[in-house]
Amino acid sequence: MAVTAFTRKFVGRSMKKQFLVDPTTGTNAREVRWGDFLKVTGESGKFVVVTWGAKTYHFPKAQAVETRPLEIVFLDVGQGDGCLVVSPEAGPDERIIIVDAGQADNMKRFLDWRFGKISKKEMRFHAAVITHPDRDHYGGFSQVFGVKRFSFNNVFHNGIVERKGTGDFGTVTDDGYLVDIVDTDAKARALVSNTVERGSYLNVLAKAITQYGGVQFGMLSSEHGIDSNGRRYVPGFAPDDSGEVKIEVIGPVVERHGVKPALRAFAGEIGGETMDPGKTKNGHSVLLRLTLGDFSLFFGGDLNSPAEDFLLRHYGGLGETAKLADGVARARERLQSLIMKSCHHGSDDVTDEFLRSVNPAAFVVSSGDRESHMHPRPELIGRLGKNARGVAPAILCTELQRSGLIQDNAKLVDTVRAYRRKLDQAPDQATRDAIEVKIEQALAKLSKRTVEVYGAITVRTDGHHLEISTMYESGSPKKKWFTMRYELGGRGGIQRSD
Repeated sequence: MAVTAFTRKFVGRSMKKQFLVDPTTGTNAREVRWGDFLKVTGESGKFVVVTWGAKTYHFPKAQAVETRPLEIVFLDVGQGDGCLVVSPEAGPDERIIIVDAGQADNMKRFLDWRFGKISKKEMRFHAAVITHPDRDHYGGFSQVFGVKRFSFNNVFHNGIVERKGTGDFGTVTDDGYLVDIVDTDAKARALVSNTVERGSYLNVLAKAITQYGGVQFGMLSSEHGIDSNGRRYVPGFAPDDSGEVKIEVIGPVVERHGVKPALRAFAGEIGGETMDPGKTKNGHSVLLRLTLGDFSLFFGGDLNSPAEDFLLRHYGGLGETAKLADGVARARERLQSLIMKSCHHGSDDVTDEFLRSVNPAAFVVSSGDRESHMHPRPELIGRLGKNARGVAPAILCTELQRSGLIQDNAKLVDTVRAYRRKLDQAPDQATRDAIEVKIEQALAKLSKRTVEVYGAITVRTDGHHLEISTMYESGSPKKKWFTMRYELGGRGGIQRSD
């Protein structure tokens, strides 16, 4: 079948809603957003001819432009995190980063849909960032890394590589430091090659090696990344790199134990003495601060209050006994951002001082269905609003942006219940891990379309203007998107413009 030649264009920015037009009736037919890809196959007077799926539309020629905004999609992956960052450059200069991929196959399905519309050829991603070794952040990469037409230049992580069992981080010193930090490609490959010590996290890394021979593993931290004036950046997004988007690495913060780079162990609460494995790997999540012009976004990983206490003392220049509030102003110089990806899916294990240091005008909370965490916690939502900037901060949640599942299946529900009974009787961690994967796969089937479409939160910006949008669950093609539009200014200024 012949392939129709087309020109790549994008929907330009507008202060009001924009539509593809029915060429027969001349009426609005389908709502589109700033930055949407347009497959232009010709012209007709003041319009360009656009192919969208199997249909043909008209679109105002003046609004079909060559440039596009930075795009960030917070995908609804159920319980977990999954985010796609697409740089403004088009063609070979485009750089795409996946920051976490949830636990099941939601991210893989989204990528198939997003990048299968244009081409079935190879899709090369700049990087996968695994913020920390929790399954609801890395598990979905097992599905993504299994797609043969995908490839990755880099896989970045936080240096804590969980070995065979939960909490097995290598040597932990008597004074509470993790010193077996995996900070090089060679160390990561050595661990992967040891199949005896390889648990589920290392199995995911092994899949990347098997699928993509040239992939490079690298740690991101206060000491790992591209150095520029004493700060660290994600390779490809440093001040000296081409492109205007910069991504600074805020955490984890590396310390020294003798001559070794080390990460401190976090206890279950501020001031505690016994290491909590979950708090430690979560508290050392890869933390990123993305900037473009007057726009900034803070990726908060799965931080908790002990980790926030440590980070605020580090960036606020505080001693161990000083009040956290005394470090807010100084820490804000490094952390303040317009948007914050809320820490740990809406857990209330946060500090108000850290929230005030980031001081965002909008929050994005990534939380899931049918889980026992009660995320986002009701009191957390109040604290977010209290500690944000402006009189009406926006709080968006991937779970709350949709009302429920499109389909339910009694047999699958019964299957999940049976797996959970087996989980309680599992004799070892490996068996528990295998059962948990089956539970997540069954749950994913119950929420296919709602999770990958209706809960997604899209951020688009050129550094001077900002749009945040989510999809309506009902309505005609002429009413597809709920969109908030903002004008950005110097010193963190932001004002609604719609």
